[in-house]
Order: sequence, then C-alpha cells, then structure tokens
Amino acid sequence: MKKVESKTVLKKLLTMLLLLTSVAFYACKEEDNPTNDDGPNSDIPADPGGSAPTPTINNVRPAATFAKTQGNESRIRVSLLGIINPATGQPIEFAGNQNIYVTEDNTLKGIKLTRVSANNSLGVDIVFAVDNSGSMFEEADSIAAKIIAFANTLQASGLNLRVGCVGYNGPVTGALDLTAPESLRVYLNRSTGTNRTVGFGGANAQALQQAAQGQNAGVFGENGIVGIRFADSLFAWRQGAQRVYVNFTDEPTQPGQRAWYSTDGFLTSWNNQRGTIHTVWSGGDTTWTETPLVSEKPWRLSIGTGGTIKVIRSDARDLDLTTLPVTLALQNSWLVEFRSANPNVPHTLKITVKTNSADGETRYENVSY
Repeated sequence: MKKVESKTVLKKLLTMLLLLTSVAFYACKEEDNPTNDDGPNSDIPADPGGSAPTPTINNVRPAATFAKTQGNESRIRVSLLGIINPATGQPIEFAGNQNIYVTEDNTLKGIKLTRVSANNSLGVDIVFAVDNSGSMFEEADSIAAKIIAFANTLQASGLNLRVGCVGYNGPVTGALDLTAPESLRVYLNRSTGTNRTVGFGGANAQALQQAAQGQNAGVFGENGIVGIRFADSLFAWRQGAQRVYVNFTDEPTQPGQRAWYSTDGFLTSWNNQRGTIHTVWSGGDTTWTETPLVSEKPWRLSIGTGGTIKVIRSDARDLDLTTLPVTLALQNSWLVEFRSANPNVPHTLKITVKTNSADGETRYENVSY
C-alpha cells in the first residue's frame, strides 16, 4: 500500500516539475519575442524588424520635428507635416510601416499615427518673411490681408498655431516674435503699404530691434535669407512644433558677395528640423539666369528645404494663401509616436515615405529629443 502511495507522490512531483519547466520555457520564449505591453506605451506597436524600403521616385520630402512626451520620455512625438502627392495633388493617407517608416539608428520602429484635428492639435509655428522694399508697394496691402486670412484659416482647422513676421530690405527692418494670430493682425494693421512690416512689436520688441542693428553687415539688397536667419536665431520657437516659413518677394536674393547669405551657403548650413521655406514670388518672369552671390532665384530656398512655390501677379490680387500646397499639407499633418531605445542620447533618424506614385526620405543627424 505504501508502495502505491509513493508512486502516486512521485507522479505528482514529476507532473509539477514538468509544469514548472513549461512555464519557465514559455516565459523565456516571451522574453525572446517581447510584446509591447509597457503600460502607457502599449498602444504603440512593437518594432517590426527589417528596414524601410528604398525610394526610387524621390518626388517628396518628409518634414518633421521631434520631442519627448512630458512625463513619459521614452515616448517620442514626431510632428509630421502632411505630404501632397505630386501625381494626384492630394494628401497622402499614411499607414504605419505600410507607406511611412521611421528608423532610429538603423532600427525600424513601430509607430502610432494620429491625424491632426481639433481634439489632437499639432503645434505649428509659422513666420512670414516679407520684402518691404519700395518695389513691393503695389502688393504690400494685399499680402498683409492674405496673411491674416491664412492664419485664421489654419487656426480654425484645429492647428495649435503661433505666427510671427520679419520685414526686410537689406537689413531686418521690422519683426514680431511668434504669437497668437490676433496679435499679428494688430501688428500688420498699424500702418499701410510696405510700412506694415516696418518696426518691431511684441513684448521683446526692444531686444529684436537691438539685434537687428548688429546683423547682416555688407548685405544691402533684398534677401529673404536675412529675415529667415534672424527669426531662426531669435524667435521663441516651441519644442517639437512644426516650423514653416513663407517668404514674399519680387526681387532676386542678393547676398552681396557674402556666402553666408547666399542660397547655397544657406542650404549647406540648414538643418532639416529648422523648417521648410515656401516662396511667394510676385516679380514676374521666372526664367532669368542667376549670378551666384549677386542675384539668385529666391524659390531655390523652397526647392532645397522641401517647400513649395507660388507665382502671383505684381499687385497680389490673385494671391490666396489658403490655396497654397502648404495649407493643405498643414491641414493634413500627423502626429507620429514611437518608443525610443534611449531618449537621453542623440540619434540618427530617417523618415521614409513610399507609395506607388510618390516617395522620398529625409535623414536627421544628431537629433536630441
């Protein structure tokens, strides 16, 4: 009888040992193939492995900024400007790791995509760089009115918008730091004509005026780069907000033999996270020949940064900024989120877009979130 009982006990012990071994085995298997169940980030898919496809058409250029999520630093927020498919004229509807891919240090990331809406606003900081030289007298009032309408349209679409302005005529002659659209309306309506963008406004007006007096020595002709560099270095840009410039001019970019203020010099030093530049040209003919460091095509700034170009009449009566491609892109922006392997060190990031008729990629070096 005792013999039978001993066998029964031994059988139970073996069964328990087998059960514990199975649990340990499957636990190891789960460790080898982790799922994304880390609490507040469980809504982000696990990294899929593999790599992003290689673009072959290269007719679009993704534009984005990166930032940590407050209180959850490993969750990275990517503010992605919408992309218009050049073949269709329509915004691309993104699907994670199907037509858009994010790579961090050669690791393809699992991503969560959320379209911008009134309930999920995306930070967008827009600066209007305006040539206020004498030749712009004919279009200055129209441009100011259209800037105000443009800002109101974007704000109504659900974007978390701030806007600023730089007036230039050789040196910077006026500026308003990034602020609410209503404050920009007040600033532009202080005067008429080209004087609308002359003078400094806002809480830091005195500091901006002093800074303008000490910059751009040797550059005397119209040059949107002067205004863009001024805003880039001095304005209160928000962390992680999408950066956009719209440059209005009817004159060539005139660097005055200064490479720092030439188109090629600017593009060489411009970081992809510092913004896209969109050009509104009211100077008529676009087929003239450039003279490097003397007379350069201002819309090359747009080509080099992934921006867009709008050619309008000399009096700007046909200008409607709400029909600019950048407007549709902004209204179709996306929040992209992924988990960083280490949010506290710099990374190399790559955003790749790949569809049948539009593709391209942008590489971001030494990015700190």
